[in-house]
Amino acid sequence: MPCECCKITNDQFGKDTAEADLKDYRRKGPADHTRLILAAVRSLGLKDASLLDVGGGIGAIYHELLSDSVSHATHVDASSAYLAAAQTETERRGNAGRVEFVHADFTDVAETLAPADVVTLDRVVCCYPDFQRLLKAAAHQSRRALVMAYPRDNRVSRAVVAVMDWFLKVSRNPFRVFVHPVAAMDSLLNAEGLHRVSLRRLFVWEVALYQRA
Repeated sequence: MPCECCKITNDQFGKDTAEADLKDYRRKGPADHTRLILAAVRSLGLKDASLLDVGGGIGAIYHELLSDSVSHATHVDASSAYLAAAQTETERRGNAGRVEFVHADFTDVAETLAPADVVTLDRVVCCYPDFQRLLKAAAHQSRRALVMAYPRDNRVSRAVVAVMDWFLKVSRNPFRVFVHPVAAMDSLLNAEGLHRVSLRRLFVWEVALYQRA
């Protein structure tokens, strides 16, 4: 279901970037922030769980979790190039029948998807101007837990993002990066019945695990 968001994302996250990320993953494994997401999901002690990976990129989260915690995954992404790279790796690992791929803006199709035990958003919130709509949709699809990585809400992150957005603007690229208020995201998820049970921080990123009461 291609959309304007998909066009912008395809332009920003194209084939060359996806292939480079897949090559790095095969050589070095998941990135540090992704490792924190994996640790958070595994801390739940789930077996044969379902996973909804929003904006999953090359699919590193479910590539790893299909070996121990997850039996089936759905990957929704606005980038067709990343979906193709993720599908290639899924097939290479012999998991083709265990992953569903959906090309769309997640907020446009969320209500058509089956709920999942766990929803993951690895550096996705920072790509959405309307984090409320994104997180509400993600929360509605989560039966048990939600894990997300996002920029820390501090002066360093805001300065870095401001510079990035300035370069995007002068190059006439419509894509933007956002540092959303963590307190507001936390309050929204609380209102949706999800409560933060762990928080891990890196220099720029932090990873929060939310569970249903």
